[in-house]
Amino acid sequence: MLCRACGNEMIAFEYCSQCNESIHWKCSICYKENEKSVHMHYTEGEQLLGKASGTAGAAMITFVSGLSGLILLA
Repeated sequence: MLCRACGNEMIAFEYCSQCNESIHWKCSICYKENEKSVHMHYTEGEQLLGKASGTAGAAMITFVSGLSGLILLA
């Protein structure tokens, strides 16, 4: 990932507590930080829940604040 301000490489410095994916980066030269990313977690249990309920699947979304929620996908 490249810095929007100066074009140099960004370094991950914060990670998701559930999956250890990078969620926050800082520029290695100008130290500008980007916004934290939000991503979804799929677990086997959630996929089974989606199949049992007749939907296409289910997803767990975890926000940077640590708040999580289950979303049923049709």
